[in-house]
Amino acid sequence: MPFADSGGLKIYYEVVGQGDPLVLIQGYGQHLLHWGTLPAEFAKLQYQVILIDNRGTGRSDKPSAPFSIADMADDVCKVLDALSIKKASVFGISMGGMIAQEFALNHADRLVNLVLGCTMCGGSHSVPPTPEGSRILFDYNYLMSMIPEQRSREVFRFLCSDEFTEANPEALKYFHEVTMQYPTPLDVYIWQADAISKFDTWERLANIKSPTMIIHGTSDEIIPFKNSEILEERIPGAELTLLQDKLHFFFIEARDSTRIFVQGFMKRHGKK
Repeated sequence: MPFADSGGLKIYYEVVGQGDPLVLIQGYGQHLLHWGTLPAEFAKLQYQVILIDNRGTGRSDKPSAPFSIADMADDVCKVLDALSIKKASVFGISMGGMIAQEFALNHADRLVNLVLGCTMCGGSHSVPPTPEGSRILFDYNYLMSMIPEQRSREVFRFLCSDEFTEANPEALKYFHEVTMQYPTPLDVYIWQADAISKFDTWERLANIKSPTMIIHGTSDEIIPFKNSEILEERIPGAELTLLQDKLHFFFIEARDSTRIFVQGFMKRHGKK
C-alpha cells in the first residue's frame, strides 16, 4: 500500500486517474473512502486524483500526541513529494477545507487552484454550528451511547437530507460500512477537535493568491454557510457557489452539481 513519510508518521494515499493533479482532503474524523464516487467522476475528466487519509484516520498512522491543522497541511506536501508532484490543485471539505487553507498559506508554491467546501476561517470571526450540529460533532458521550448503526444514522441526518437518504438508502449503508471499516479512535477525534478550535486564518486570508472557489450547502448545520461568505469577503477574487437546501455532505447529495461547478472553475483558471 502507498504511504508517505511525514515526520515519522505514515500517511496513506491513493491515486485515481491521469492528468492534472487534484488533491482531495476529507474532514473531521473522516477518511478517503468517505468521498464516495466523486473521485472516480473527477478521474473521468482527466485529473490525477490524489486521495489522502489524514493522520489518525483510515489507514494512516495514529499519532501519539496532539497535532495542528498546519501539521496536516504538511502531510499533504509529503504525499506530493512521494509522488514527485511539484504543484497540484487542492479541494478540501470541512476540516479538510481548513487544511487546504493552511496549505495555500504555507505552501503557496505547491498550489495551482484552491477549492474550499463547507468550511470556515475559524477563530472568533467564524459562525459556530447550530446547537444540534455541535452536539453531533463534539458530544462524545452522546454518540458513544448508541450502537454503531444508530450512531451512523444520527450523524448522517446532518450530512444529507432525509429526502436524499430515503431515495438513496445505499448512501447511508455505504457511509456506515466505510466508517466501521476504518474507525477513527476517540483520541484522534479529540485532537482533531482541539486542532479545529485553535485554527484561525481570518487575518491571513488576504495572503491567498491562488484562484479560489468556495462551495457550500445553504442548509448546513455543522458549518453554517455564512462562513463561506466570510471566506469570499476575505480571499481576493474568490468565487462563491451556494447549493440551495444542501447539507454538510453536499458532494454526496449533489455530486453531479459539485463535479460540474468545480470542473468549470478549474477549466476557467487552467493550469499554472
